[in-house]
Amino acid sequence: MVVGRWDEHVVAASEETLELGVMPGMALRQAEHLCPQATFVLPDEEATARIRELISSALYDLAPIVEVRDEGVAWLELSGVAQAGDSIREMRRRLLKAIGREPRLGLAAGPFSARLAAARARPGRLMPVEDARTFLAPIRSRELPLDAEQLERLDLLGLRTLGDVAAIGPRELESQLGRDGRHAVLLARGIEPDQLVAWKPPLFTSAHRQFGEPVEDREALLFVARALCGDLAEELGLRGAGAKHVRVRLHFESGESEKRESIVRHTLSSTTELFGLIGAWIKEWRPRAPITELWIELPVLEGAGRRQLRLWAGGDGSSEEVAAAMERLQERFGDDVVWKPKQLLPIHGDVATLPHSWGSTGPQGSPRSRRLRGAERPGMGQPAGL
Repeated sequence: MVVGRWDEHVVAASEETLELGVMPGMALRQAEHLCPQATFVLPDEEATARIRELISSALYDLAPIVEVRDEGVAWLELSGVAQAGDSIREMRRRLLKAIGREPRLGLAAGPFSARLAAARARPGRLMPVEDARTFLAPIRSRELPLDAEQLERLDLLGLRTLGDVAAIGPRELESQLGRDGRHAVLLARGIEPDQLVAWKPPLFTSAHRQFGEPVEDREALLFVARALCGDLAEELGLRGAGAKHVRVRLHFESGESEKRESIVRHTLSSTTELFGLIGAWIKEWRPRAPITELWIELPVLEGAGRRQLRLWAGGDGSSEEVAAAMERLQERFGDDVVWKPKQLLPIHGDVATLPHSWGSTGPQGSPRSRRLRGAERPGMGQPAGL
């Protein structure tokens, strides 16, 4: 079986078609040529979008730029990541959890080479590419992102491998295929002109349950609400986000509905926090009719630190992001949760051995301070910061 849109690309393929050379991302006409006996079906657009969002959310905190496409290919931009190996291992673990099967991994200087390397890797294994042009040379030119007519033109020109395409001049192939020809030569040479398009977490999410029979029992409604809160909390955890606005809607057989909503001061992200608010609403709610559908909506999400704390180790986080994260901690746990060191003497030598005063960074009241002894270095006795 091959899943894809006509005149576009393959979204997914069964193991049997993969063995015959069909791969996600290739032109659907090419897949039909390789495996004419396969069953071709259109993708479920809603399910495809949901899986793409799930994978994007799962990988979001592993690299500054993450892109996931419909054909089941995900890229991480690892430049500047302090522990790239850790991100790769964690990516494999999360993809396995998200899709239920071992992913194929490729590591290269650009998205085109990395995708082809991953397609040739064994499930659960990483194929690194040291020299992109050497790696690409023996691969068939049909892997290039060209339409069926352009690929046929390459075949007529005798350019059957990426090495053949790389050997021709960009202007020469541009005269045959237009701008796509020049682009194809650059890809075949491993120059990688394409940039990733960073995925951004949506600012809205929701969960709902439609009941087969209208529900009147409050305990049953609370049970379902807790389960939905758990699903939302798991999604928020993947995104590194919290809810600033919460809305609950109850739908009745008549088509009418009732709702409760609130803008919260502190972001809610755990099951306990979400259900603490929503459960309280349901316990005091007096619906006017049996309930056919329950919706929990989070219309406004706020990023938890915007960037991941692990990435700051490589200097990736800006001072504004750190300050914003500290302010959120203070709003939630009080001003004294964050302390800022202030140097007392001029710097001569190792700054860690100098006396510092520690004061609360909170805006209210006068900052209290305490002495950090000269022998206490960061990580040895006293906190050097958060």
